[in-house]
Amino acid sequence: MRLHRTILVSIAVIALPRATKAAFWSWGSEPSKDGDDAKQKPEEKDDAKPKPDEMNNMKPRPDQKGDEKPKPVPEPEQSTPLEFSEFVDWFRSHGGFVDERITIGYEPGTNRGLVAAAPIRAEELIIRTPKNLILSPPGADMCQRIKAATHELKDGAQSKWHTYFEYDITSETDMHVPTEWDRRSRAMMELQGLPPSGDTHRHVDWYQNACNKGGGMNDLDMKALMIWLTRATDIGLVPMYDLMNHHNGLVNTYFETNQEGDLKVIASTDIGENEQVFSTYARAGMESTIDIFNTYGFVEDYPQLWRWNDEKLMVSSRDKGSHTHNRYGMNNADANNDPADRLRFEPNSDHYEVLVINESLAALSPTKELVKILGNGQRSFEEWRNYIHAHHSNLWSSHVHALHDSAMAILNELPTTIEEDELLVPSEKRRLEKVRRVGRVDVNKQDAIQAIEYRLAFKKALRLAMEVAEKEKFLVSDEL
Repeated sequence: MRLHRTILVSIAVIALPRATKAAFWSWGSEPSKDGDDAKQKPEEKDDAKPKPDEMNNMKPRPDQKGDEKPKPVPEPEQSTPLEFSEFVDWFRSHGGFVDERITIGYEPGTNRGLVAAAPIRAEELIIRTPKNLILSPPGADMCQRIKAATHELKDGAQSKWHTYFEYDITSETDMHVPTEWDRRSRAMMELQGLPPSGDTHRHVDWYQNACNKGGGMNDLDMKALMIWLTRATDIGLVPMYDLMNHHNGLVNTYFETNQEGDLKVIASTDIGENEQVFSTYARAGMESTIDIFNTYGFVEDYPQLWRWNDEKLMVSSRDKGSHTHNRYGMNNADANNDPADRLRFEPNSDHYEVLVINESLAALSPTKELVKILGNGQRSFEEWRNYIHAHHSNLWSSHVHALHDSAMAILNELPTTIEEDELLVPSEKRRLEKVRRVGRVDVNKQDAIQAIEYRLAFKKALRLAMEVAEKEKFLVSDEL
């Protein structure tokens, strides 16, 4: 069984990488000295505690005092952030299992994630979160689940999950997700009308209407909603599991539950020393790069799935429910009812889509067969190229022309070009850095930079779609 981060409300419309190679990361604890033989069993290793390591590469957060001069009168002692080893101790004390080769990694100034401090073989158990640590009331609907998180937050240190909240939740960076942007902020304007414009606050609107009977939200309500939105899986909040970062191209784990209701994370491939342990936050072909950005606030690394509509396509969808199946020379009618064949000729969605593999390789209007690997495995560049070539040879050129013209129309209507945005991003970052150097945190500017980086990635995907449409060979009527 595969688990995915929860997206509360499905939408019809729909990434700067959040996670990179772990070799550039500093460790939060020392690796086990036993190498491959250190695979831990919960019953035998509960007393084992990773030793904390100096995180020399970590930069101070913007809210830290940094270079401020000492004051004449000592300030009250501030609580220090929890170490990963303390979080592991709490996790194991409640019956959880995490392999001793797993540690936490930090990229300077950005985010963190789980890293293999020593090689891990495929099919080895990495994490087991017991059912009693999964925060999700039995039989509860979504509103009740989120309110359960609110209740635990309100209980503070008395909550069973207090250590989880303190380490896993409160030690994140100051980056906002679009749901947290002010509706009239500069960041909203910087989207330039591209999706998810108009849909950024759908989770808040849903919660207020469905869970609060149209009432407002206090700070604790908002915190619980954001925790659930950005960290929960289909089965609830799962400590330790949710420290894994997202990568639909390098995912190297899969998940399953046992009869007791525990969640197990298992290596799907060999994971090398210093390599990051990846999960997926998206269902294959269902959530796009736009959904990932709207929910989690970052532009995912390649592969990226971009999706959009225009008026012409919306009219076709309304008037002809099966119009998307006419994109291909061979379609479901030719599949002889073979389930595997049907996926080959079934469109991934009713919208225009481009699946971007890298800066020069992309698939136009991919089928479900083509995208099912996303979040479920890995493909080499050569494999992607062969799959895409076969796919394009069955895609009608008439549909490709329509997609090309739609992408071109969007780019022509936007107020800035790709080249202008590429100059704007470093300029805005320099201004933000100047503000940080004097000890200030300009959240609005950081949000605006997120939006500019996102729209730049979207524009590049549209431009690549046009280039592929102009250069690749597609199916024409006289070839049948």
